[in-house]
Amino acid sequence: MKLTRITKLKLRVFRDFAWPKGLHPFARFNLIYGWNGCGKTTLAWLLSHIERKVVLNEGDVELEFDGPNRVKGTAFSSATLPQVRVFNRDFINSTLAKTNGIAPIYFFGKDSVEKLAQVEELKKELADIQDELRKAEAKKRSAEKDLDDFCVAKAKLIKELLTTANNPSYISYDKRRFKLAVAALDTQSAAAAMLTDDEKARLRSQKDAQPKPNIDKIAAPAIDLGALTREVDALISRSVVAQTLDELTSNSRLAAWVQEGLVLHSGEHASDTCRFCLQPFQTTRRTALEAHFNDAFARFQQELDVLLKKLKSSKQALGSLSLPDVSRFYESLTSDALASSQKVSEACAEVQTAIDALIACVAEKRDQPFAPAPAATKVRGSTPPSLTGAVAELNAIIEKHNQISAQFKASVDEACKKLEASYVAEAQAEFAERSDAVKTAAAALEAVNTKFRIVQERIEELERDILEHHRAADELTAELRAYLGRDELRFETKGNGYALTRNGEYVAHLSEGERTAIAFLYFLKSLQDKSFDLKNGIVVIDDPVSSLDDNALFSAFGYMKERTKEAGQLFIFTHNFSFFRLVKSWFRYLPRKERSVRYFQLRSRRHTDGSRSSELGRLDPLLERYESEYQYLFKRVYEEAHRDDVVELEHHYGLPNVARRLLEAFLAFRFPEMSGELYRRLERVSFDNAKKTRILRLLNTYSHAGAISDPEHDLSLLAETQPVLRDVLELMEAVDKDHYDGLIKAVTRSSAEEQGELQ
Repeated sequence: MKLTRITKLKLRVFRDFAWPKGLHPFARFNLIYGWNGCGKTTLAWLLSHIERKVVLNEGDVELEFDGPNRVKGTAFSSATLPQVRVFNRDFINSTLAKTNGIAPIYFFGKDSVEKLAQVEELKKELADIQDELRKAEAKKRSAEKDLDDFCVAKAKLIKELLTTANNPSYISYDKRRFKLAVAALDTQSAAAAMLTDDEKARLRSQKDAQPKPNIDKIAAPAIDLGALTREVDALISRSVVAQTLDELTSNSRLAAWVQEGLVLHSGEHASDTCRFCLQPFQTTRRTALEAHFNDAFARFQQELDVLLKKLKSSKQALGSLSLPDVSRFYESLTSDALASSQKVSEACAEVQTAIDALIACVAEKRDQPFAPAPAATKVRGSTPPSLTGAVAELNAIIEKHNQISAQFKASVDEACKKLEASYVAEAQAEFAERSDAVKTAAAALEAVNTKFRIVQERIEELERDILEHHRAADELTAELRAYLGRDELRFETKGNGYALTRNGEYVAHLSEGERTAIAFLYFLKSLQDKSFDLKNGIVVIDDPVSSLDDNALFSAFGYMKERTKEAGQLFIFTHNFSFFRLVKSWFRYLPRKERSVRYFQLRSRRHTDGSRSSELGRLDPLLERYESEYQYLFKRVYEEAHRDDVVELEHHYGLPNVARRLLEAFLAFRFPEMSGELYRRLERVSFDNAKKTRILRLLNTYSHAGAISDPEHDLSLLAETQPVLRDVLELMEAVDKDHYDGLIKAVTRSSAEEQGELQ
């Protein structure tokens, strides 16, 4: 019995996968390649549920075995399925977590015939219990579906009746909220929550009413008219000590004209000749004018100018005060709001008038600084009404309006809650009846499960009693030595497990590569267990060389190849291209009669809702045809550089790393004598320096290699991904046109093959 297709998969990164039309089914030997994050871990985890015969309630899964037989994930515990063994990260963790060592490997010897007979009898009993288990699970699923359908229907009714613009919270009302509400009721509380038809009609009318929106309060400009008046009085009452000239003191326009002319004849503009009449500018006249317009006079005029700006700014602040339209208030507040708004406007106008009077006083003093000026308080006249008080009165009316709106919403919320409680209470009896049916079915299922566990634990106990520990430990030690290429690690039998030593000392910590190696050896050894029929079973291996160094890579491959070549069906997942190449070479040169091989590739795509989604498809022809990733990387960059559809910015995050790997490989072949950072090789390339800088900045910022030069990861830089990819292609073409053209031909051929397969 073999797995032929994954007909449906909605699980984790597989958002909505269905087996593509035209994609070949799984074969006996299957190699699945995909970068990290594409779904390898999810697929291996899914198949481990078949191995453990555990129901998969997460997502929506359907698998096809031997063509017509389809099995849903919810039936994994009861359906007739092939034996499966899965090596993945979960296997590593569980293997090394048992009794502080490697779990024992099962072997059956001559002395264990009697116990083996007991195991066989118990397995027959276990098969009968599995039939009971399937029936109990079906009954429980039926009861759960009946309850779920009931909750969905009631939640939909409540959502439709209570969703309103005044209370949008019910737009997300679902069966979960209904279950929480109805489960909290008993018969007495349900009766108390029920409403009459008249009460429900009144509450529905109340929830559908339309409130007015809140109004923001206004803020009065911080203007202290009294302080401004006192400041004006203090300044205009001052006098300037100077040797004044009568003709300038009595004529402000003439004084201003002469003052400006004096400046134009001093400093860098100094001249002994009058620029107006071209007559000599006498020293005595210059001295008299400078005595008139001395430093004290200039400072005094500057202070007057500063005060004028302050007064004008205060007046401008009053003019910018915006009042809410009275039509926004509730009808009961309209007249009060109108009267209060008029008071604020009148107060603003009077304060502006008072400020105008102060401005006039200061302007007059500026124009006639030597003339006596009347006090600002006399010029301004009576004190205008309090603007602050008028604003406070209007804000009080606004507060009343907002309180009405707040209470209005609360009344709508209260009406919705009472209606919801009534609708839920009306369904309480039916919900209780269906819930009891689910509990009864669950209790029956648990009883059968308990019986199943007891028998299964007895089988496991008997199998533990017939282990041949010493033989397994010696074999593991020898195989680990061959696997890692060193013999410092050894296994010793200790109790029911193993102790691991390094150079005679007990090992407290293992590297990730050592953990992977030990767990993988144990996994491959377990394939020889008599409880597993290798020739008819399914073996799943997920990245067995993760964290192994290059020296151990080939040994791991050779050991795996030898132990899995007889498997009824084999699935190998990997993101390591070196390992992928070794497995591909093995599959390619299998004997013709055994060459039932399929290659697949996991890819990330953009889902309809904008999120990332994984898909399983044919291996890209470039990866299948060539012995390196180079052509495939070029194809990725070329296609992304020339796509004309709009994608989310998130789509670009992985592309700089792809481009970096492509460019580093290209330049390494171009300049084999050089090593080190990417930028050093780029310096050798004769190409547009601005484009080289742009390429280097994107790749250093958003690829894994090299230092991250820009810790903020400027998104505007990431948005330039597509133009930079075109720069990379342009650089490659400029450096080696023949090489570039050859890659284009390979990409074109690959795309044509893919299109032909899809059709």
